[in-house]
Amino acid sequence: MKNDNFTKKELFLISQDKKLAKIIENNGSISFSRKKQDPFNNLVEIIISQFISTKAAEGIKKNILKSFNKKNFELKSFKNLNIDEIKTLGLSTNKAKSIKEVTNYFLQQNSQDRIFNLGQKQRELELLNLFGIGRWSVEMFEMFAIRNVNVFSSGDAALRSVMIEKKMVPKNSKLEKFEIYAERWSPFKTIASLHLWKTFD
Repeated sequence: MKNDNFTKKELFLISQDKKLAKIIENNGSISFSRKKQDPFNNLVEIIISQFISTKAAEGIKKNILKSFNKKNFELKSFKNLNIDEIKTLGLSTNKAKSIKEVTNYFLQQNSQDRIFNLGQKQRELELLNLFGIGRWSVEMFEMFAIRNVNVFSSGDAALRSVMIEKKMVPKNSKLEKFEIYAERWSPFKTIASLHLWKTFD
């Protein structure tokens, strides 16, 4: 093995899937903190990232934060902005509308931390009810804000691309095929996904 300092989760994945094992061994260990992240900042970042490359998303994020003179997205920055004003930050109308909905959603809560105390299904239902928040966005939020170690997103094009390239799933397969294959990674699907993304990058 390239790296013998694998976590117990990675060793489990190596034992469960020979194809994934090669990827993990080539990547070396990847750390994944279980510390929950700021939910509002995370959702805004996810919305910005929808349908565009990581590089493009990072550029837009950097420009918006610079205009606010902030290191992270904060509720108070968007609280008094309307959709057109948010759009002028370099976003599409739909993304501006989505960020406004997310802003209003969190303003209605007693605490931003409330979302962490919801069960996963209830959390997903509430988020999916917001304009512009679909399944992929919810799954990214579950991974990177909630820090859930057992999430896989069949809607993520990069994950599907690597799975096809590594002959885990045939080309042109339905999303269900990717989800079925990913079940062998449970209960550490997120960790497997991190390794697939690293390979894609």
